[in-house]
Amino acid sequence: MARGRALSAWLVLCAFLCVPSFLFPGHRTRPVSSRIALNAGFEKDEDRVDYMESPFGQAIGWLAKALSESPLNDAKISFAKMQAGDYDEEAAQKKLEGYIGGDKVVMFSFSKCPFCIKAKKELNDMGVPFTALDLDQMDQEGKELRAELAKKTKRTSMPNIFIAGEGIGGCNDGPGLMTLKKEGKLEPMLKEAGAI
Repeated sequence: MARGRALSAWLVLCAFLCVPSFLFPGHRTRPVSSRIALNAGFEKDEDRVDYMESPFGQAIGWLAKALSESPLNDAKISFAKMQAGDYDEEAAQKKLEGYIGGDKVVMFSFSKCPFCIKAKKELNDMGVPFTALDLDQMDQEGKELRAELAKKTKRTSMPNIFIAGEGIGGCNDGPGLMTLKKEGKLEPMLKEAGAI
């Protein structure tokens, strides 16, 4: 049953990638390379946030959450490790822990990810100082950190947010920044951490 749901989720994702761009203003279709980027074509961060808040973006968020709770998650974690290649895992783990402990709020992200941009905007709008590490801009170190994050949190998607060293998930999942805000738990958590 779970395998069938995971396969259905993957097929839905593939179908979404083929939807004509005229359904999504501001999005230009580009040839798909070996690296799939759902946000390719957006030129401004505001467009990425609008996309993330659209029904399509919400569906992608739901799909990402469903995949993270499926048996495919182990494959995603293995893939992140494979992308990192051979590296000193102990040194990368120490570096990761140093980043996590280095600030009250730390976000591991991708520079063009609409969910990451939304989370950064939310923290900025709340006046929360935070450290953002855009792993896609950090070359090999970013790949190593992502692999270690996957081992630590069982998540490969970004953003991956920590408050006072505690992982809270992403933008909408794990429970996630926006979920915590809607539940009234985010502000008390940030105050307890001394971040606001």
